[in-house]
Amino acid sequence: MQGIVFTYKNRRRRKKIRAVINKQGIKLFLGRWGGITLFAFMLAAGLTVGCICSGSLSSDTLRNLDFLFTTNMPERLSGGAWGAFCAGFASDFLFLLAAFLMGLSLWGAAALPFIAFFKGFGVGVSAGYLILTFGVKGILFYVSVLLPGIVISGMALIYELNAALGIFRTVCRALFGKAKVAFKEPAALYFRRGLKYLILTFIASVTDAVLWFGLAGLFF
Repeated sequence: MQGIVFTYKNRRRRKKIRAVINKQGIKLFLGRWGGITLFAFMLAAGLTVGCICSGSLSSDTLRNLDFLFTTNMPERLSGGAWGAFCAGFASDFLFLLAAFLMGLSLWGAAALPFIAFFKGFGVGVSAGYLILTFGVKGILFYVSVLLPGIVISGMALIYELNAALGIFRTVCRALFGKAKVAFKEPAALYFRRGLKYLILTFIASVTDAVLWFGLAGLFF
């Protein structure tokens, strides 16, 4: 009987240890990847909604929002590689700047998921427009010309949003926490990361321009 009781207690202890390990693992995962997962999900949700809504948007609306959505093909093609670079970098820079500034605002954290969603919405509208208008040719154009730059800029935005969420937490702890929190070092790290993600966005725009110059003429 003693052996049976001892084995039962040992199993209970093992279950408790496993439960503690699982909780710690979840906390570690959420602390490191929770923000990135959230913003990646919001971007994907926006992409899905954008694809669905692309067919219901009027041509005037698409033309007016061309600085965010790749929809006005004739004008983009006439602008050449330089036009593609300027349009892509201006659009990505606006999203990156919005994320950077929202991280420094006390109410900005609430806007961060919507920035990711709207970025995904623009990507989805572009994809849906090309597919509906040009069919298979639009799909091939999107995958071979636009998608590489979109992936790079999208990752840069997701990590910038995650960094913005982190600096927001630091600001809140510094202002409302009981313990003193050093702000200079986290702020310097935040600015360095912002510069790194800006460089990645620039690389994405250069990639767009090169692919546009080399391959766009094969499709349109």
